Amino acid sequence: MEPKKSEAIILRTKDFGESDLLVTFFSSLYGNLKGVAKGARRSSKRFVNSLNIFSLVNLEFRERRSGDLVWLDSCELIDGFPGIRSDYNLLLRASYMVEMTEILFPLNVPSSEMFQLLKFALSSISNRRNTEETMIMFQARAMKIGGFGINVSKCCLCGRPYKGEGRAVFHPPSGSIVCMACEKESVLIPGMKPDTVQVLAQLQSPDLSLSNTLPGDKDVLGELNRVLMAHIEHRLGKRFKSARYL
Repeated sequence: MEPKKSEAIILRTKDFGESDLLVTFFSSLYGNLKGVAKGARRSSKRFVNSLNIFSLVNLEFRERRSGDLVWLDSCELIDGFPGIRSDYNLLLRASYMVEMTEILFPLNVPSSEMFQLLKFALSSISNRRNTEETMIMFQARAMKIGGFGINVSKCCLCGRPYKGEGRAVFHPPSGSIVCMACEKESVLIPGMKPDTVQVLAQLQSPDLSLSNTLPGDKDVLGELNRVLMAHIEHRLGKRFKSARYL
């Protein structure tokens, strides 16, 4: 098989046999893949210091004639994001991002947009740039890219368009907002003020620049956190392992 090359992010590693590593990586061109790095645990020059989780690398691999695993030929480190490994809270956040990526994009499902989002988010938290805002942006964008965007254009029950006036309620079963005339907000059905709905719409826009920063309004960030938590748990049907520690 002809070798393939791609920028990739190392998601997970596991001992495999006596000296090999089983590596899960998310590549910019081919999506989520698993491969065997022969002799990687013996400090082979092909993989030295490049197969740590969360690392951004240039990877060369070959597909096998059968099975889902690929053979890793070589790996060159681009950025190890060292800041993540120096702080337990950042490590948990990076683990959460990886877990969400794996659920939204299983093996062999490519998405260059998701790769760029994960790359940006890991770099941002490693450099401690707007960590909480980055987490909110990552979750909203990842769900949208994965096909689970939140409808903020109208009430899903009565169909009335939302014009940015008054509070709206997020309705988890429909993945949409609901007007206050149709539903009352509660712990399970969180509300949002107009500014929050507007920011959520911006986060889901295809024109969004990843370098954009969210407003520092604590009320907006708090409402977005509650809405995204309810949305992710309902749509993906599970609470992430890493979320228990965040």
